[in-house]
Formats: sequence, structure tokens, C-alpha cells
Amino acid sequence: MKLKRTMLSLAVVGLFGLAQAPAAFGQNEQPVDEAKLPRIQVSQTEFDFGRVAQGASISHVFWLKNVGADTLRIQDVKPG
Repeated sequence: MKLKRTMLSLAVVGLFGLAQAPAAFGQNEQPVDEAKLPRIQVSQTEFDFGRVAQGASISHVFWLKNVGADTLRIQDVKPG
């Protein structure tokens, strides 16, 4: 239970990292104008599933929104 919540939190944090990747790769090149980058906004970063029976199928939707100026590309998502 706690593990699933932790894994979901880590997945969301990973998405934040993906959104910041263009800035990290541009360090050796010209300065990056952060106002022109994609920026991810998440409606909530954690969700408590409560008590769940072993083997039960559960799900929850985390709403993501690009509030930046460029296209946000999420290239890989791995469930926990």
C-alpha cells in the first residue's frame, strides 16, 4: 500500500525530471530561455489507495498539464 503510493510519487517526480531535461542538455550550448520551455503541472502528487485486497486491480488518474510555452513530450512512463 505505502509502496504503491511511493512508486506513484516517484513516477510523478520522474515526469518533472523529463520536463526539465531540455535545460540540462543545453548547458554546453547557448543559454536556454526557460520561459520558452515546456513546464508540467500536476493536479496532485500523491494518492492514498487505502486498504486494498491482495490481487485487486486499482487505478487513479493523475492530471498533467503543460503550462509552459513549448510542447511537452512525455516519452516514457513506468508504473510502480
